[in-house]
Amino acid sequence: MKAIKWLAAFAVVTPLLGHGSGAAQTAFGIKGGATYADAAFRDQFTSEALLRKVGGGFVTLPLSERATVQLEALYIERGFSTSGLHQDGSSTRMSYLDFPILLRFRPTPNAGRVRPILVGGAYWGHEVACRLEGGVAQFEESNSCEGRFQLRGVADVGLIVGAALEVTTADAWFVTLEARYHYGVRNLHWDPASDGAQARNLSAMAGVGVRVGG
Repeated sequence: MKAIKWLAAFAVVTPLLGHGSGAAQTAFGIKGGATYADAAFRDQFTSEALLRKVGGGFVTLPLSERATVQLEALYIERGFSTSGLHQDGSSTRMSYLDFPILLRFRPTPNAGRVRPILVGGAYWGHEVACRLEGGVAQFEESNSCEGRFQLRGVADVGLIVGAALEVTTADAWFVTLEARYHYGVRNLHWDPASDGAQARNLSAMAGVGVRVGG
């Protein structure tokens, strides 16, 4: 229910933010794609990436002729596999609602049909699901995230860098292609015996959007 309320609040607030003199450059859209999810452990553990899903909506607001800010609401799947660790064959799969705030800069002086864009910013995420799969029988605790990862928090905070292409298709409509890297900076403290870990995602997304106003 909290996740639904946050998405509803995002949908209500973002059009209000776009109202004003820069409304002609305001854009709305949806995007989705695939992400390789992993975790950076601070101790002896190693992990392998999982192929997962990401998708959601965005609104882009103008700052200047070449700079914009983009607000997003994304459903993103995180996790990692420990199939190479003691041959247990297990994986941890988490799902989050992320709310990134991104600064976007167009390096080319002219706004042509194809627009390259550099992206950087931060996100705050809230866990909506977590489960263990595979060879979890060796765990002394119950076979659940609550049992195995007693100290983990439901929130995640991190940084995002990436690049995108916006291709104008017809009138105010455009297609966006994007690659980005998410790195969690909050120590997750999943395991009492571990020094913690940071979630990592390498994502490729495609989407469609429309520029509105004027």
